[in-house]
Amino acid sequence: MKGGFMPLPYPRRIATLPLALVAFALASPPAWSQLEEIVVTARKQEERLQDVPISVSAFTSEQLTERGARDMFDVTRFTPGFSFEKVNRYGVQGGVSRPVIRGMSSILGEGNAQVFVDGIPYSDSILSFPFDVVERVEVIKGPQAALFGRSTFSGAINLITKKGSNVPEHSAGVRLAEYGDTEVNLLSRGSIVDDKLFYMVHGRYYTFDGMYRNTLDDGRIGGEESTNFNASIEWRPLEGFGAILSGGITRDRDDLAAITLQERFANNCYLDVARQYYCGAVLDASGATLDRAGLNGTEGLHRDSTRLSLQLTFDLPAGLTLVSNSGLFSTEMDYGYDSTYQGAMARGATTVPGAPGYVRTATDPVRTGGVNRLEITDRDEWSTELRLESDQEVRFRYMIGAYYYQSRRSLEEQHFLASAPTIFSGETRVDNVAAFASIGFDITDRWEATAELRYAEDTIGNYNPVARPTAALRESTFDSVTPRVTTTFKITPENMVYANFAMGNKPGVINADPRFPPELCCADEEESWNYEIGTKNRFFDGRLMANLALYYIDWKNQQITAAYTFPTGGTQSYIRNAGGSEVKGAELELEAAVSDNFTAGFTYALTDAKFTELLDAEALQLFGDPSLAGKKLFGVPEQTASVYGKAGFAVGADKRGFLRGDVSYTDRKYDQIYNLAHTGEQVLTNLSAGIESDRWALTLFINNVFDDHTPSSVTRYVDQLNLNVPQYTNSNPAQDNVPGSTVTERAFFYPLAAKRQIGLTAKLKF
Repeated sequence: MKGGFMPLPYPRRIATLPLALVAFALASPPAWSQLEEIVVTARKQEERLQDVPISVSAFTSEQLTERGARDMFDVTRFTPGFSFEKVNRYGVQGGVSRPVIRGMSSILGEGNAQVFVDGIPYSDSILSFPFDVVERVEVIKGPQAALFGRSTFSGAINLITKKGSNVPEHSAGVRLAEYGDTEVNLLSRGSIVDDKLFYMVHGRYYTFDGMYRNTLDDGRIGGEESTNFNASIEWRPLEGFGAILSGGITRDRDDLAAITLQERFANNCYLDVARQYYCGAVLDASGATLDRAGLNGTEGLHRDSTRLSLQLTFDLPAGLTLVSNSGLFSTEMDYGYDSTYQGAMARGATTVPGAPGYVRTATDPVRTGGVNRLEITDRDEWSTELRLESDQEVRFRYMIGAYYYQSRRSLEEQHFLASAPTIFSGETRVDNVAAFASIGFDITDRWEATAELRYAEDTIGNYNPVARPTAALRESTFDSVTPRVTTTFKITPENMVYANFAMGNKPGVINADPRFPPELCCADEEESWNYEIGTKNRFFDGRLMANLALYYIDWKNQQITAAYTFPTGGTQSYIRNAGGSEVKGAELELEAAVSDNFTAGFTYALTDAKFTELLDAEALQLFGDPSLAGKKLFGVPEQTASVYGKAGFAVGADKRGFLRGDVSYTDRKYDQIYNLAHTGEQVLTNLSAGIESDRWALTLFINNVFDDHTPSSVTRYVDQLNLNVPQYTNSNPAQDNVPGSTVTERAFFYPLAAKRQIGLTAKLKF
């Protein structure tokens, strides 16, 4: 332990605990077993999780397996203050993973939290990354720009992959579950030359038929297929030098995403407004209606991705360490989908159901074929970081470094009729250069302080010689200085309090669709000030863990989405800025080894995320007031909680059995800035039971025991199938009570939730 101070006498330790725990601590400690210690790299150095003075949730490979976590969406069930929108494996919109940490949500553009694999940015959807090759997941909350760099406006998620060692490991795992859910993992790692050369190889095949059917052709939708290969080799030819080369290849072939659309006929509020709205939890849907045939065999996701990284470590004189970490990520992706989510073209390209005699206008996107789309994306990103670190165990320590990042992403939207030409949105370019530094100082043997600073320059551009032949490149440069200051006081080696404040910055964006008018070209950069206090504790010789964090975020120029209606028909979302927002929250994590055979845990998060300044034209129509100050941020559950219990027991002389139950609660998530339509509240219950030996393990599981159908998200949209035309007559006033309206009424799309599923996993070590 840094500083090497001796523990305080036991009575002094009790005096530092919250009153609710004092009486508990005074009792004789029960015969608990010790909780697992986790070592993380949240501050670019190896530290015990309980020693890091920022809020971090971390899970080892074994813990992920116990919880049945197969992807990042599953991790949100037991991580306070973290949610993840899972519409499909392409991404919410634009093929981007969109994690939400501490209420800082986004719908378009870059996400506010960045996913890393071994410290290298992974800006595509992470949902098909195989967790069998993951050694540890770290969810780091609050802005991490000072050390992790760009796109960590609200936090960072770092996946650390398994590497080789002198201890060999060879395993084969199989998962068989309902709905054709089949997965096979093969992994081998160990040494080629002891202490010198190590390897890891991993292969995976996964397929899933989907849980829902398409009403137009009765075929299944939501099917997924992935093939993954990952490998690493580590070389330590001499003391003081190490090199790790790692990488992976992913091939995804998915069917149409299981997304449904709630049509405008369900709208139940503000019916006197042209666009109308829906208030309350969206309706439970049993399937979707999607035009598969109209996509000419391009439906679903076809993606091929490659990642590669090289980390070099040099031990220098005077306790210095030089680290270089470079990597690339490349993906080619086609995504074909019915953007009406209603099969509108299949039902009749020129007609409106139930409106005899009506003919769609010549520019109607359903008539032109513009609603059936194939998005073609190529993304290449490359980053390199060089940092020099002093001995981290001395009283004064420091780190300095430099960073470069480059991204190139092209987007083309193709259609299948001559009346709907291709839309080329150009190549989005990002160039980032940065320098960073941190210093740490032990003020006393119990009190330390750390200061971190990063200077970055982002050049954001869009290159489109097709739409802008005389001015093909449109770009802007953004400079930022992002500090973080942290102080920590150790009450005992296992009990600490900390405080930090940090600045976050997110560069501006360019709305690349060439059809937008000039005034919608861009959105300004965002800025936030973040304040956090917390305490981390382990009691009873590591048998009880209790962590609490309180935070406040002052957020300026939040980038939000709005819809633009083209004069020729059709709509498209774009990014604009809100005036201001604030987030106040609390996060609690408790875990206890109650006995040698029983462990339990509880998490809770309260996230009060609201706009403080936002004017909106549609709000004026809905509420008679353009101000949305006080409205909750979209896509953010106000409360989340989880609880688990695991009981173990002996089975004969050399086998062990277990029973485990997990329950997670997620509060409603609003679709947009008006706080009217929402997902409803979700409660998921998972049960598992298994038996294992040192060589094999067998587990039976039931996910979503009570078959909760609450969607993970809901997005406001438009009803492109059912137009408000005079010929339409129906008893439902939502259908045509604004005669003469020329706008398209609101509708809402959302993913169909995973149903109850029973399955079996088996793993063999050899």
